Amino acid sequence: MQNFQKRFSVVSGFVLLLAVLIANAIVTRRQLAVQIANQEWTEHTQQVLLELAQTESLLKDAETGQRGFLYTGDSKYLAPYDLAVDQIEPRIENLARLTADNPNQQARIPELRKLSQQKLGELHQTILLYESGDRDGAKALVQTDAGLSTMESIRRLMAEMEKEETSLESSRSVIYRKSVQSTIGSIYLASFLAALGLIVLAYFILREMDMRERHSQQMLEREEWFRSTLTSLGDAVIATDEKGRVTFLNLIAEQLTGRTLEQAKGKAIQEVFPIFNESTHQVVENPVKKVMELGHVVGLANHTVLQRTDGTYIPIEDSAAPIRDLTQKLIGVVLVFRDATFERKSQELLRKSEKLAAAARLAATVAHEINNPLEAIGNLIYLTREMPGLPAQASEQLGLAELELERVSHIARQTLGFYRESNTPDEVDVPAVIESVLKIYANKFKTKNITIVREIEVCQPIHGLAGELKQAMSNLISNAADAVNENGTILVKLVCVDGADGKAIHVLIEDDGPGVALDHRDRIFEPFFTTKKDVGTGLGLWVTKEIIGRHGGSIQVSSREGKSASGAVFHVVLPCSYEVEL
Repeated sequence: MQNFQKRFSVVSGFVLLLAVLIANAIVTRRQLAVQIANQEWTEHTQQVLLELAQTESLLKDAETGQRGFLYTGDSKYLAPYDLAVDQIEPRIENLARLTADNPNQQARIPELRKLSQQKLGELHQTILLYESGDRDGAKALVQTDAGLSTMESIRRLMAEMEKEETSLESSRSVIYRKSVQSTIGSIYLASFLAALGLIVLAYFILREMDMRERHSQQMLEREEWFRSTLTSLGDAVIATDEKGRVTFLNLIAEQLTGRTLEQAKGKAIQEVFPIFNESTHQVVENPVKKVMELGHVVGLANHTVLQRTDGTYIPIEDSAAPIRDLTQKLIGVVLVFRDATFERKSQELLRKSEKLAAAARLAATVAHEINNPLEAIGNLIYLTREMPGLPAQASEQLGLAELELERVSHIARQTLGFYRESNTPDEVDVPAVIESVLKIYANKFKTKNITIVREIEVCQPIHGLAGELKQAMSNLISNAADAVNENGTILVKLVCVDGADGKAIHVLIEDDGPGVALDHRDRIFEPFFTTKKDVGTGLGLWVTKEIIGRHGGSIQVSSREGKSASGAVFHVVLPCSYEVEL
């Protein structure tokens, strides 16, 4: 008897809930019908406003076309007028049809038709006068302002019609919004009642479930909890069964492998998780197989990469562990791994930093050792230049040697920290700096028979450090000289440009050498990266970029365009007004 009462209560609850839902469905259907009707009236008003706007636009375009024709005599300007002649009457008829339910608007339609025909007639008359050769008559007719008066009347009439339609649109929009709110309210009410009924029914059903059902629910909840935990881990997780077939991938694993759980489920781990040696690209033994053979946790070998579905490789670090049941039987393997790209890049940056530090220490030592001999050589050159009877050519060569020696001394003093020119930036004449660098490398150009093409404009000086800028230009021009072959050509171009922050100088150094490969362009400004085998240090362009950056400028490399030979083009932009970062 008690079971019957419980069942009767549950069935009664379902019947009551069904009745509420049916009643709400009827009310909602009625509200939706009202809402649709209100929406149709709102759209109807918007269509009337659109027709009014298009009619006015046609008349304006016709008047514009008439004026263009009277001004130029070109008949192509009459296209808007011809279009208006063809479409004005259909537009007015369409307005009459759309406003058939509105007596006020219907009363205005004849007036609109009359004024439109009057306006088109005035335009037609001026066009006929012009075509017949009576240009003065056409002009006089335009100057009577009759057309202007007619157009103003049309605008006033349309403004009245638009005002009434706008008022109708506002009132209909209010009604539409109210109907939407009523519909939403009925949906919320039904949802609340349905939810309340379901809660009550669920309470009775769950209370009467037996122990087996509760235990099954607990198992499902625990399984879902473990699945959510694995899914939300920051590392990638792949689980397999005892035969090495994939049973689970979390979101990170899907992203790293490029495969979804649906695509990978049931496949062998080697297909979903192909791993190779980073250096040799030889296949690496899968850790899942090792776990199944050894029965304990296994780590992945160093320098291992995972091949994604798109063919790319990513470095990974991982470990695999067995999954056992209550009897300690192996029922699967869980593989946990992560993307080690960031760690590899960090290690690479650390190695480069260590190399830079070592290079700095070595440079300081070398600078210290050569500083005194450089001063002695400078003194000897000075004494030699003061010798009486020294040939002019020898004196000029000694002057160039003295300039180069001063540059070397400048670099040595900078390295040791004794040189403080960077504390006193001054106005620098960039064309003069470039000319001095070209003069220094004149013998090198002559030896390789290199042609130097100068396209140098006179630009205002920039605020900077002459020594550093000379070093930067020297590095670029020297690299260009090294890149070209015998009888090569180097273009040195300097132009003044207006940048976003004021005036700037654009220096372009172009050579017809082999150019810079695409895969090298992203690394060419890195320290210790060089394409000059056995002779390059990989520091010249890095130093150059640092100097340009301290002066607020930018440097880029590209290939020559529109020319038969290959080659590299370095673009340097230096702002004229910039406080140098010391």
